[in-house]
Amino acid sequence: MNIPEGFFVIYQPKYTVPCVFDLNERGTFPKYPSVSTNWGFRLLANDDLQSFIQAVRLVHQPGKDSQSGKDYNWTVEDVRLDLDERLTPDQQAVDEKIKDSEIRSALMDAFGEWRENFIPVKEGNIDVAELKQKLTNLVQECKERRRKNLVQKNQDWVYSGVPRRIHDFKYGLYNHIKDTLYQEYRNKGGEDTEPNLIKKITLFNQVLENCTKEDLPKPNGDRWKSEDEIWQCWVGFAGSENEAFRVCQTMNAVFRDLQL
Repeated sequence: MNIPEGFFVIYQPKYTVPCVFDLNERGTFPKYPSVSTNWGFRLLANDDLQSFIQAVRLVHQPGKDSQSGKDYNWTVEDVRLDLDERLTPDQQAVDEKIKDSEIRSALMDAFGEWRENFIPVKEGNIDVAELKQKLTNLVQECKERRRKNLVQKNQDWVYSGVPRRIHDFKYGLYNHIKDTLYQEYRNKGGEDTEPNLIKKITLFNQVLENCTKEDLPKPNGDRWKSEDEIWQCWVGFAGSENEAFRVCQTMNAVFRDLQL
């Protein structure tokens, strides 16, 4: 099921795969799909430490797909339960949005067990500052894991185009900015070598080649899910978010007023 842009899955119970989250993003099926469990939940959070429980349930609900026009008999209900800064849901919202008492009870028991183990307590009270730090660290871990996965998934087509781009860059544009490029990068705190900087510039151009096209196509024929996915993939190739921004700032400063 879809994850809102900017959010990361910070916890999901280890259901037997495939589970309800592995179903197609549209969430409609002509017959009961092959899944090991017909409901599940996971916790999502973003850089602003906004967090919520995403609970989904496979239900028998005949209808017609608005895009394809095909009939379906099963669909996935997607429910969002916002959490406050103490990772506490509004119980009234839980009761209203999750009508099935057995699912509601099982979900809250599983979530409560995770929360009890995760929440830091100091002198009998929740340590909100430490909780925010733990949540921040968890989001960063999720981001790093996602970036590594994106690099691994796309590295074949990305790296295949780098040698040609490096050749074209070094025998073209580089001749006009070779006296300023690396120094600008160093002035912005860059510590990598000039050859590696050039490689990162070509990686940037390779990954973001079609980022302005409406359907976000990849050069290998696949499609990106979102602009954020493209950026996260580029960060993965750059090595860190700081380095990704530094390389972009360097290119902007050096190329901005270039007249050829």
